[in-house]
Amino acid sequence: MKKVAALFMFWMATSGAASARDWKPATIIGTSQTTVTSPMMSRPKIIMHYTVLTNEYTLVLDFTYHAPKKSDEPEEPGKNSPPSVPLGEPTKIAISGHHAYILDVSGKEVKMDIKKKTKN
Repeated sequence: MKKVAALFMFWMATSGAASARDWKPATIIGTSQTTVTSPMMSRPKIIMHYTVLTNEYTLVLDFTYHAPKKSDEPEEPGKNSPPSVPLGEPTKIAISGHHAYILDVSGKEVKMDIKKKTKN
């Protein structure tokens, strides 16, 4: 029983540390979009490119989503439409490996792939 309790405590300690992010101020200074199609794809893949400026880096981030299948399908930011991120306004960013997390206008974390990282 002591081993189970120790394992549980270790799991709680490591999972709590993994969710904490080092948030830094950032500004999204530009966006662009690429649509990828193929006969093998059931629907096109849309890639949003975001240029983000921080105190240390200028980053190019990609967010990929698929357009809705039906015209009356409700829009779900981050699933079938791009996230609502503040363009030109201060926001927060956390970098973790090859991914960046940006806070959208509602304060929700949005995971994006880092494609380019340039030191300022």
